[in-house]
Amino acid sequence: MLLFNRILNFEQEQVIQMPDERLEQRYTPGAAFPLQVWLLLNGKEWPAKVADISRNGIGLIVDAAAQPAERLAVRVKLSVGSHQQVISAGLRHVRPNSKGVYCGIGMNFDNFIVQKIYLQLLQPITIGQSLQPVPPDLVIQNEPQLIKQVFRGEDQAVLTVWLGKTPGTPVHSFEFQMHDYFCRADDAVGVLEAYTREATDSFKGKLSNPVFDTSGGLHAEIRQLFRWILPNLSPSLPDEVRMFLQRFAS
Repeated sequence: MLLFNRILNFEQEQVIQMPDERLEQRYTPGAAFPLQVWLLLNGKEWPAKVADISRNGIGLIVDAAAQPAERLAVRVKLSVGSHQQVISAGLRHVRPNSKGVYCGIGMNFDNFIVQKIYLQLLQPITIGQSLQPVPPDLVIQNEPQLIKQVFRGEDQAVLTVWLGKTPGTPVHSFEFQMHDYFCRADDAVGVLEAYTREATDSFKGKLSNPVFDTSGGLHAEIRQLFRWILPNLSPSLPDEVRMFLQRFAS
């Protein structure tokens, strides 16, 4: 079962054309991200800790008692929220680790649906971890009463934050673009709004009456993606920005 049915609808051709460096780029999920993993080996399910994850593989730390061996065919069970998926895989390399054994695992997707599920799972991690600040001299300051900060990441991710020009420069509002989906909120209203690119062009441009598409769970899926990104945010984001975003996680 797909994690998202209305968003992140990847096409197989997109994945085939993805550069090798993007396939191999590794990320470490945030400690609070509700991802659980087991290595299915020798007839047992071994609980594992994710050391790193990429678009075509995963690095797991498992108990040495599992006795993993290179080139062994295994399966990996992934669970996040109410979703579970078992994926065929192969052990590429094994090395000792202070907490057990590190297993470098390459995924062998049985079909594109399984691969799509895996890529959807990866999105909150890659988007959050890849966010980096845009240099201040490249950010256009077009709000006289506010200071704009911009953070860019992979997959067209853009987090725009506005700070108030008052003592302490408190966070005033934000807009978070994730592919063609957006979340936004401001301190005064205190409500997270979700919408698509088709609904409105920009947070500041059409602030008053955005057109929301809540049919078929689209609104809920955008909010879920936002919530799953939060535990994976890059250390480059200031603490006050993290705390402000977290206010809208419920």
